[in-house]
Amino acid sequence: MKILFQLALFAALLSLASCKEDFVNVDNPGAISTSSYPSSVSDLEQLLAGVYATQHAPSIFGHNMLAKNTYLWDHTTDLSWQGTTTWIQLAQNNSQVNDDFLRGTWQDLWRGVQRANTLLATIDTYGPNAAASDAAAISLIKGQALYLRAWYYFYLTTLWGESFLIDGQGGDKMGVPLITKTSTSLPETQVSRSTVKQSWDFIISDLKAAETLLKGKSWTGATDKYKMGEWGVKAFLGKVYVYTQDWTNAKTYLGDVVTNSGKSLVPFNTYKDMFNGQNEFNSESLVELNLNVDMTYRGTSDLSMGSSIGMVIAPTYVGTNGAQAASAWSNVFPHAKNIARFGFNLGHYFPAGTATANVANVDKSYITRSVTARTNKTVDPRLWVACLQPYVDSMIVSGVKKPISHYLDISEIDMEAWSFRKYLYLGGAEGEVNMANGSNILWLRLADVYLLYAETLTKTGDNATALEYVNKVRRRAYGYAVNTPSAVDYKTLNDQTSAPDNILKNDPLKYERWAELFGEGHWWFDVCRWKIGDKEAAYYQRVRGGAIQWEPTDYAQPIPINEITSNVNIKQNPGY
Repeated sequence: MKILFQLALFAALLSLASCKEDFVNVDNPGAISTSSYPSSVSDLEQLLAGVYATQHAPSIFGHNMLAKNTYLWDHTTDLSWQGTTTWIQLAQNNSQVNDDFLRGTWQDLWRGVQRANTLLATIDTYGPNAAASDAAAISLIKGQALYLRAWYYFYLTTLWGESFLIDGQGGDKMGVPLITKTSTSLPETQVSRSTVKQSWDFIISDLKAAETLLKGKSWTGATDKYKMGEWGVKAFLGKVYVYTQDWTNAKTYLGDVVTNSGKSLVPFNTYKDMFNGQNEFNSESLVELNLNVDMTYRGTSDLSMGSSIGMVIAPTYVGTNGAQAASAWSNVFPHAKNIARFGFNLGHYFPAGTATANVANVDKSYITRSVTARTNKTVDPRLWVACLQPYVDSMIVSGVKKPISHYLDISEIDMEAWSFRKYLYLGGAEGEVNMANGSNILWLRLADVYLLYAETLTKTGDNATALEYVNKVRRRAYGYAVNTPSAVDYKTLNDQTSAPDNILKNDPLKYERWAELFGEGHWWFDVCRWKIGDKEAAYYQRVRGGAIQWEPTDYAQPIPINEITSNVNIKQNPGY
């Protein structure tokens, strides 16, 4: 069923719920009446699909998420596009209360909460009158709705909560409003912020309830494999316990997933393409957002089944007569300091002193050095999983292979202006799939769990086992057997990594989280919970558009100004 219809049902139900009874009982055979809808488990499933679909609403993973928020704050990206001041300010860690990207994400996350609440209320009304034979199916739908509500609150809390829980501190800081039912009047929308601890406790409560309802459930059918089952909920709970520094529960849940879920790291050749619409729902995937190429609606539309993240991060390529061409918007590129962090120090693609950078004067020895390094794995292989290298890698445009180039408006030709690779359509330009990419978002996968588990083990006194799980992730990256010691193993948790900077150079756990999950949207939250924002800002120093302006309050984003003005009971985060 098209997302259009699913979301229309939500709109109808919400409008009916807030109207007078005489308005509901209109003489219109095409209208939805709350007295007759939902009337079946199938109707509940339609509403559930709408709650899932909101995960890739335009300002979440349909468009804004990653390239217009976390990628900027943690400097995964630098900006090619220089035409929007507030976008540059996001990249400078100088977010503004009137930023449209933040406003959109805030609104779409709350839309997800609202839709989850509507479904839960509908289940409470419909469930007692349903046939006994439907009880099990209704419980599964409720479990998924609770998981989804926790998912939306996870982002609201991590992006806008005043603080993370760190060393037992921060729980009394401002979290987010906790709303458990749909509002039917303006006063019901005037909700003050709960504390950070209350926000996390609410997320955990929803996930624990979902865990009970989804116990023993896994989804394998072609039409429902995107749904949340037992192991995805447990993995999510384990991640939340790490984020809240509840190491006892984190060890229990993550250890259970590692030992009993049946999940395993996929081979490198599967891993390298699983972010590009291939190898979806594989043995490593725990929570995966399902997307499809949509030639009817772009990813910037709430009606689309795809995502337009790719249009923002799209590569540039060598076009006609050697000119550079954008494959979509091509607004951002990996920050040059990230290329160095993967261990790439092989020079630049143009000889020193080159006045005009084009494909005709690429340094051929640079290409030779790069290919050799990739073949011999003297540079972290994950660099080429995450990024496309100018004048070495290629992309397909209208069925023709084109070399990747550097970005259109960059005048600093010595910059390592690479392109992104994760979450791109590799079979052509983003415009060829209507800028509605069908590459699934691997939101939580076993490699992430292994590294969270390793971190938990370091906090509970088992460094030896922690090191082994860090090495499992590293071995896969270099093409070795996951469970067998290898030549690339770290010897200690303070061993040297590929990174040149003091933050990651002798911290394999942090480096592996950075390198393995690069471009997947997790690093910003690691920066926040480890409170290394000032150190990261000092490493990256600047973006195109200006110097990074780090302040201790930058870990929390500003509540959008329209929310401040419309909700008299909500308070702004400090520093804004």
